[in-house]
Amino acid sequence: MHNNNDPHFIGWLPMPQAFARFLLPVAASLIVAVGIAAVLIANGQRSPGNGRWDDEMTTSFVGIVSAEPYAMLRTRDDTTGEIATILLVEEGKHGAKPRVQAFEGQAVRVTGSLLHRDGRRMLELLPGEEGLQRSELPTPLPNKRVQSLGRVSLVGEIIDSKCFLGAMKPGEGATHKGCAILCLKGGIPPMFVTRNTEGAMTYHLLVNANGQPLEPSTYNRVGEIIRLEGEQERWDDLLVMKLLRNGNSLP
Repeated sequence: MHNNNDPHFIGWLPMPQAFARFLLPVAASLIVAVGIAAVLIANGQRSPGNGRWDDEMTTSFVGIVSAEPYAMLRTRDDTTGEIATILLVEEGKHGAKPRVQAFEGQAVRVTGSLLHRDGRRMLELLPGEEGLQRSELPTPLPNKRVQSLGRVSLVGEIIDSKCFLGAMKPGEGATHKGCAILCLKGGIPPMFVTRNTEGAMTYHLLVNANGQPLEPSTYNRVGEIIRLEGEQERWDDLLVMKLLRNGNSLP
């Protein structure tokens, strides 16, 4: 403890009143300015979206499975009775094509955790037979309906569907580019997402001109706003975009 009687003890002098009168409004103004800047920056950020991953529960579907161009299940929606397409993936950054190929075109039961956003659904399969096994269809399914919608030129962003549908928030943009590329290289189906003036999104499954998976050279444009040209098709409830020049229509 200092002795205030010590001649070498300086101590602290009170702040001059002139300084106090100057600093008080300056400090208050800075606090208000920081608050306004925080609100403006937050409002300027794109919403991470309403994607959900029900990873604490399991869901099962019965339908016809296919591995090409990406693993997916055609089933009947319990609510509408219409044909619904559910993309299939494995745990982590891996598509389910290797496991699904042995069941190509067969009736199966798939079980796993559901990812969903804006009506698009994906199932991360449980390991082993519990996740994928042969089954009987409760009612027959019609053949896949393929409808040509003509050539289109669209502006949007290539995303990896697993992260975008709920596995990551945000699952898009430059900050997610590295993760998205790893997911696509692992077999996660790529999608092209476009937005209208109101912000409503349209999802296209991306394939090359032959209807097969995209070439890896395409992935370097993931996470950017770009223009793609291709042939638009509807496969049952799924919009598909076949890129021109065998999958390499990127600028």
